[in-house]
Amino acid sequence: MEIQILIVEDDAVWRSMLARFLNSEPGLQVIHTTATKEEALTFCTSHTVDVVLMDLNLTEHHLDGLQATLELSLTGNEARVIVLTSLTDERTILDAFTAGAIQYVSKSDFRLIPGTIREAMRSRSPQSVLVREFLRLKEAEQYNRLTLAEKEIISLSEAGNGRQAMMRSLRKSEGTLKNQITSILRKFNSKSLKEVVRAIKSRGLTDRELEL
Repeated sequence: MEIQILIVEDDAVWRSMLARFLNSEPGLQVIHTTATKEEALTFCTSHTVDVVLMDLNLTEHHLDGLQATLELSLTGNEARVIVLTSLTDERTILDAFTAGAIQYVSKSDFRLIPGTIREAMRSRSPQSVLVREFLRLKEAEQYNRLTLAEKEIISLSEAGNGRQAMMRSLRKSEGTLKNQITSILRKFNSKSLKEVVRAIKSRGLTDRELEL
C-alpha cells in the first residue's frame, strides 16, 4: 500500500517539483499539496494522511508550519510530520520537534526525503522513540513548574471541572482555591486555566516563540 503524503509549501515551483519527485518513487503518493496552514489542517481532519512534509515559514515573518505541526499534535492526528525547510538554526530545529515533528530535513538535502518518509512509517523507528521521549520530557518540564496542589487543580480543569466542582472535590475554601489559581496563572502568564492547560500540552511553545 502506498504511503499517502501531503505537501505543505508556499513556493509553487518547489511544491510542484517535490510532488513530481516523490510520485516517481515506488510506494509513495502525493495525494494533495497546499500553501497554507489552514488548508493543511482542514485536509488532515477529513482525509487519511500518513506523512506531512511541512515547510515552517509559509508566510513572511511567521512560522505557520510550526503552528500547524503543533495543532496536529494537540488534536491527536496520526499523520507523521517531517519538517522540510531552509531554516537550520538550532532553536528552530528544537521548536519543530517540540511541536511534534518526527524528523527535520533541509531543502538542500531533498534527495534524502524518500528514505526519511519510509523510515518515518516504521512504527518504532529509533527516531520516533527518541522524539516521543523528548515530548514526554518537555511536557513534564511544564508540569514541574507546579506544586502538587496546583497539579490537582490543572487535572480537574482539564477534565472540565469549574471552580465550584474543584472546591468540593479538593475540599478547599473559595479564597484558598482563588489564591492557588492566581499562582498558576502567574507562573504561565495566562488569563485562564484553559490557557495553562494548552501551554502545558504545547510543551511550553508560545505564540511569541512561533514568530520569526
